[in-house]
Amino acid sequence: MFRRILNLAVLALVVTASCTAEKPAAPAPEPQPVIPAQPAALEPERSYEVHSALVRPNETIVSALGRIGVEVAQTNAIVDALAGIFDFRKINIGDELRITTSAGELELFELRRGPVEEYRVRKEGDRLVGSAREFKVEKEVVRIAGTLESSLWDAIMRTGEEPLVAMAFADVLAFDVDFYLDPRKGDTFQIVIEKYIHEGRTVRYGDVLAAEYDGQLVGRKRVFRYPNPETGRLEYYAEGGGAARRTFLKTPLKFAFISSKFGSRFHPILKYLKQHEGVDYAAGTGTPVWAIADGTVTLAGYNGACGNMVAVRHSNGLESIYCHFSKIASGIHAGGRVAQKTVIGYVGMTGRATGPHLHFAVKRGGRFINPLSLKFPPSDPLPASELPKFAEAIEPMQELLGNLKLASANHQVEVVGP
Repeated sequence: MFRRILNLAVLALVVTASCTAEKPAAPAPEPQPVIPAQPAALEPERSYEVHSALVRPNETIVSALGRIGVEVAQTNAIVDALAGIFDFRKINIGDELRITTSAGELELFELRRGPVEEYRVRKEGDRLVGSAREFKVEKEVVRIAGTLESSLWDAIMRTGEEPLVAMAFADVLAFDVDFYLDPRKGDTFQIVIEKYIHEGRTVRYGDVLAAEYDGQLVGRKRVFRYPNPETGRLEYYAEGGGAARRTFLKTPLKFAFISSKFGSRFHPILKYLKQHEGVDYAAGTGTPVWAIADGTVTLAGYNGACGNMVAVRHSNGLESIYCHFSKIASGIHAGGRVAQKTVIGYVGMTGRATGPHLHFAVKRGGRFINPLSLKFPPSDPLPASELPKFAEAIEPMQELLGNLKLASANHQVEVVGP
């Protein structure tokens, strides 16, 4: 009995030891290979096509873009996107058009009209959005001066400025100086004008603020820009307040030279002496021609030996006649009114002519008179009550013109203000 109990006790101890003994550690799992993350699939690269064109004579935006494959419906969408921003009826010869497409769809349209004028239409989602590109343009006031060696045009070109300066100067003084007959070697000029600059480049000129021509035949002529107190329109006045504007211009062109005067002459085509009932101005084809005064157009069309011709009747009984135009200006027609300095046509050689020139004639009471002998009074001067204000306004310009020292090279350009 005792032995049986002892055996049971030993068995219990063995079982307890077995239960409390540490179990062997489970084998570590084998490492799994690391699979790198796959990159997201790339969209196929888009291809773009760019086409450009310059606007040609007599083209519309539809025909210009049509040359580079733009359909009418797409052109209409471009025009609609720029509605209120740009009027496509104003496109000019030489304007640059550029279209960027992808998969046949418009991405970008660009219209470049000069160094600081650009318009764009860009695709944004499902819409076309138009905008005008902004450029930083700075305004300077410059004084330009020189001495004539041959002509005013050549003298201004020697200053390094653009031809527009010469034209603006002649425009301002057209009532006082005949730039075909009056200039002499040694005459001097000064002009104070606004100039707009973009990245060091002149992009355009603004208003002429003051101008002076000191000539051996005409003496010293000075004019200053000042608003007309009645109309508010900017006009030009002499130092004493007298109007620079006259009822009639001295000449109908800015620059040319007289090739034949009024009177008897040997006709170059008919080959006999014939009364020349006007003045011929030699100028390049396409040179613009002004109406010398306000009036009503009595004839605008082809008229035999005179070729393309315009005649204008004026209020004081005079009639001015312009012949041999290469083209009559748009909008000029019989019965229409024209203002002084309106461009009525362009120099040519239609009709009986041996070369491009303007035949200019004037009638009084139905009879031809010599245009070069005509003298006309100026328009109304500033009222006396306005003179103190005018004198104060032009004083800075008077100082600029009065203190000028011509450079040894006989021409100079000086920046005088922002």
